[in-house]
Amino acid sequence: MNNPQPHHSKSSAGSATGLATGPVTPSPRFSHSRSQPATLPPLLLTIVTVSIVLLIVVGGALFCFPELAQSRWVWPLKPFNTRFLGAIYLTALVGLASLIVSRRIVLIRLVIPMMWVFTTIVLMVSCLQIQQFNPGRRATDIWFWLYLVDCVGASYYWGYFRFHTYTELRRLPGLWPMGLGFQSGVLGAYGLSLLFAPVAAGGAWLWPLDVFHSQLYSAIFLTGSVGSALLSRQASAVETRALGAVQVTFSSLVLLGIWLVDREVQVIDWGLWVNWMWVVAIALLGLIGLGLIKQSTLEKSANNS
Repeated sequence: MNNPQPHHSKSSAGSATGLATGPVTPSPRFSHSRSQPATLPPLLLTIVTVSIVLLIVVGGALFCFPELAQSRWVWPLKPFNTRFLGAIYLTALVGLASLIVSRRIVLIRLVIPMMWVFTTIVLMVSCLQIQQFNPGRRATDIWFWLYLVDCVGASYYWGYFRFHTYTELRRLPGLWPMGLGFQSGVLGAYGLSLLFAPVAAGGAWLWPLDVFHSQLYSAIFLTGSVGSALLSRQASAVETRALGAVQVTFSSLVLLGIWLVDREVQVIDWGLWVNWMWVVAIALLGLIGLGLIKQSTLEKSANNS
């Protein structure tokens, strides 16, 4: 007697084959991540490029031609604040330029959150201290519109790339995660003190600082705090190099600006230890930045070997 052969339908066979070799359809929860671009979106490139041009003009004028910039600025500026603002804008230029030069998607993970924090805080402080601005000047309108556009653009692209998978990320070796976490905490605490306790924090500044500038300068320290926190968990070589370049630029330009201004006005009391501590802290940021650049070079060499 012939034994009956088991019968399989084509549909069941197809199902079994599909489970083994067929494409897997992503669940709706993660399906939107498949549409993420492999290159930087054109609109983001446009926003960043325009910002870079403005940073070159404005930052260069504030730092290199302070007298010319003071007469055209949107609020009254004194010599130290003029150079310091120039240093901030030229530092922001380095971060945005790294995104344009490298064209690496992974840099969005670092640059866009830092851009959002900076523009949001500056815009918020400007609105709260709107009496500092001359409402009759066209430059005032340009100031608010530019920061609003950058803030909205950074918000959009931060959300747009939120679920993007970055394959280049690795945990930094040695003490770097702990060190960057500590740096993030210190910068964050200092930035928050400038923002919410401007009189006390501004009183410990290297030169006399009013409430408006104390709150305005909190943006750069809180921005650095966010960048340090991101890389303390995991980072790519290009992100490590970018943050290092930002810190080196900021430290170098701030220290150079202090020397150039104080050589003329001589208002800083160098007999106070707190002033030396402030300078040492700024210099330490630059040294850590050099270490980050070196670490990125080591990572790149290890990946190529």
